[in-house]
Amino acid sequence: VGACEPAFCSLLRNDTTHMPSAVVQAVISELSGPAMVTAGWTLLGMNFMPMGPTAGMVGACEPQKTWGNRTFLNMMEHAPLFLSSLWVFAIFVSAEEATKIGTTYIALRSLYPVIWAAYGGANGAPMQPYTWFLFGKGMNLFYVTFPQYGCVFYMALATLLKLGLAIDLNSIVGVPALAAPLGFGLFLYHFALGGFPYLQKAVAPLFGK
Repeated sequence: VGACEPAFCSLLRNDTTHMPSAVVQAVISELSGPAMVTAGWTLLGMNFMPMGPTAGMVGACEPQKTWGNRTFLNMMEHAPLFLSSLWVFAIFVSAEEATKIGTTYIALRSLYPVIWAAYGGANGAPMQPYTWFLFGKGMNLFYVTFPQYGCVFYMALATLLKLGLAIDLNSIVGVPALAAPLGFGLFLYHFALGGFPYLQKAVAPLFGK
């Protein structure tokens, strides 16, 4: 079995002596971690879901309603990207690393409403101007959002490299659970906030005034 290849993939491809039940047990054992990550993500989402509606029920101010609504909706907006990248990475690259990266993602996701409430409050979502210093000078939402994007980007890229070019990105970075949120998160922060404004300026004439 390759360094980053799930054990059940080797079993399915090379071992024709095992009964189907053995194959099923191998799959269940290998993918139990990503399954628990998915279950944890679902439970977190279920806890986020009432935050917006209940704010309205108690007559909360608009900033609090927005905080509650965006906590849940932001999570749902990114659900397809996270869940799809998690599972293709788990199946084709490494279920163990998928569990670690997925757990990191959930931890970061759980901090989204905390950072917003503690550092934004009545002023809305706490953001900081683009800078070369980490994810901004001073605590803001970018410290939890872009590391999440890094996790998703890493898992998708690692899967593409493994299947398309037989490149083991896990071995290259050493510790994927750190490289994904930090290294790739920072790359996306600078790519999106540092690079895309130039693209927007370039295409602006196409959209008129």
